[in-house]
Amino acid sequence: MSADPVVRSLPDPPNRRLGGAPPAAAAKVLGTYLRRQREANGLTIREIAPAIRASISKISRMERGECTPAAEDVWSLVRIYGVQNSEEITDIEELLRHISAAPWAGEYSDITPGWFRRLIGLERAAARIQIWEGVVVPGLLQTREYAEAIIRAGRYKKASNQLQDVQRLVEQRMERQRILRSEKPPALLVLLDESVLYRRIGGAEVLIGQLHRLRDAQLSDDQVNVRILPVESGVTPPRTAFTYLSFDPAGPAEVVYVEQIQNGASYVSKDSEVELYRYLLDRLKMQVADRRTSLDLIDKAIGWAGDEQSSGWRWSPIS
Repeated sequence: MSADPVVRSLPDPPNRRLGGAPPAAAAKVLGTYLRRQREANGLTIREIAPAIRASISKISRMERGECTPAAEDVWSLVRIYGVQNSEEITDIEELLRHISAAPWAGEYSDITPGWFRRLIGLERAAARIQIWEGVVVPGLLQTREYAEAIIRAGRYKKASNQLQDVQRLVEQRMERQRILRSEKPPALLVLLDESVLYRRIGGAEVLIGQLHRLRDAQLSDDQVNVRILPVESGVTPPRTAFTYLSFDPAGPAEVVYVEQIQNGASYVSKDSEVELYRYLLDRLKMQVADRRTSLDLIDKAIGWAGDEQSSGWRWSPIS
């Protein structure tokens, strides 16, 4: 590593007045800035890590915004990179204040794993959220009853003494949806496999209420667009649900949240990997039904569920 760091300012400083943006967004912005400074100085992560007594993986996570960086580590890197511009120093201080602030440690922190808290923070900062889901309706559009049925069927299924936590997780999910009613809501595109509309979650009444929620969101909210991938299309859909988050130009780079059966979820932020998910989304957008046809498919499912309920069909709700 060079003994004399390059003293320079990047053309793209961390000049991000994030206002009320959550810590997750600030961490992404700061990480991107630190990576660009390192690259501008011609340094590798392997060269930088020993200088601040950190592991290579720690520096890598910091640059991807996947951890809460220690202020001491950040300022050590700033000194190594030779950052002397007073405005950039001020912006770094502001980003560190955002990162250390609650909502990451909010009301539900004790029942929310770190990987999911990060998603909540990114959702709050996103300008556009695009979701593919082939099993259930995504959390941002779930009704209270539908959400409770799913949560009860999940990790709390075997815990008879955790009714209170189930209710708190439901409340948290409802709180997440407030971003859709904020002053500056994100544009939300939800791509659903048609089978989701017929999956008997929570029983007939719960499913019918959830289908009406999808329909109402499509009709009453200009920022929400629900598109259905028809079963008869013959398309083999992605097997894994994912959420593609985009931000304003002054915000962090695009990131993809990918759900996993084990270990919760992973976050994709490397440009080449993000590009693969962008391509997958573009393909899905060409294959899903248009807005009007998607509404017709939802109406068809509502009619089917109503007929099943009226005929006395005994549902076995997930609980």
